[in-house]
Amino acid sequence: MSKLLVAACLAALLLPAALPADAKSPPKGLKHQVAVLKAKVRRLQAQKRSLEQANGAVLRRELALQRHVAAADPCPITHPNGSKPPGPMFGAEPHGNGSIWVGLWSANVVVWSAEPDGSVSAKFGWWRGVAGKLRIDGHRLDGQAPPLTAHVPDGYGDSGFQSTGITFPTEGCWRVTGRVGDASLTFVTLVLAV
Repeated sequence: MSKLLVAACLAALLLPAALPADAKSPPKGLKHQVAVLKAKVRRLQAQKRSLEQANGAVLRRELALQRHVAAADPCPITHPNGSKPPGPMFGAEPHGNGSIWVGLWSANVVVWSAEPDGSVSAKFGWWRGVAGKLRIDGHRLDGQAPPLTAHVPDGYGDSGFQSTGITFPTEGCWRVTGRVGDASLTFVTLVLAV
C-alpha cells in the first residue's frame, strides 16, 4: 500500500512539470470568451422560445380559421374518423377503413400556395393495409375543372406507408379516391390557395 501511495504522490508532483507551461492555465482572455459565448447562447435560447411561442400562436389562429371555413363552406368535407393504420404515417388527422388510410390536412382543409397556373399541390401520406400499387383519382364537386393528378412514387413496397403528391388544378371542393386492388377510400376536402 505504501508503494502505491508513494507512486501517486510522485505522479502528482511530476505531472504538472511534464505538461507544457501554457497547459497549466487557460490562455488569457479565454474565460472572458467563454462567458461571452454562454451569454450569447442564453440570448439565442430566449429568442428561440419567443419564436416558438409566436409560431404556436400563428398555427392556432390558422387552425381556427380552417375550422371556421370548413364549417361555413357548403363543401361536404369528410370529417376524419380517427381510424389509425397499423404503422406510422404523416398527416394531421387520420382517416381510414381498415384497408386503406390517409392523413388528412388539419380540419380537412388544404391551404397552400398556388402555382403560377392556379393549381395547388399538396402532400398526403397513405397507408396500404392490402398489397398493391396505390392509385389516386378525383374531381371537383363545386365547379368545372380538369381532374386532379397524383404522383405516387415508387420505392415504398407493396404495402404499408406510401407518400404521395396530389395536384388540384383549381381551388374548390374535391372528392379524392385512393385505390389498392379492390379496396378504396374516398374523402372530400376543401382546397384553398394562398
